[in-house]
Amino acid sequence: MDRYVHHELRSVYTASAALAVAVAVTTGVRGTPMTAFGLGRFLLCVVGFTVVYTLLGATRLKWVGEIRDYEAAVPLEAAPENAVSLRRHPLNWWLFTAMVVPTVVFAIAWEPWIALLPLWWVLAWSGQAWLAADWERRHGRILWRGHDEDAPWKLSYSPGPARRETTSA
Repeated sequence: MDRYVHHELRSVYTASAALAVAVAVTTGVRGTPMTAFGLGRFLLCVVGFTVVYTLLGATRLKWVGEIRDYEAAVPLEAAPENAVSLRRHPLNWWLFTAMVVPTVVFAIAWEPWIALLPLWWVLAWSGQAWLAADWERRHGRILWRGHDEDAPWKLSYSPGPARRETTSA
């Protein structure tokens, strides 16, 4: 099993590495992906789109909201013993390959700015990790993926760490 927040962060790390490799290779072969003015507009659009996407994910809307999936999670008795560690496995190599190869091919063969597309995934997965971490903190639960072999995307939860009471001295 895999902690949901760690799964999203692993995807962020993988997309960041894919972005770095794609930009480096494209810059080496075709030159810079875009001008400074074009890069500013591109970043503004990507960040704006990601903010809207993340805010929609924070709703309970049927096809875009993540909160409904968190609330539909199946309870577990305790945290799983065989959880995949983010520290030991920070990258998803299959996802890295699946992101780098087409990005570099299209960036070199078609348009160099395509090398910057993994940035959207970095920001989108960062937003999903933030949503999940915020939900876990608010509800005192830890979300997990992989409890169902037939549907590994379905979520379950275990009780979170006990909250500490703060006292004034």
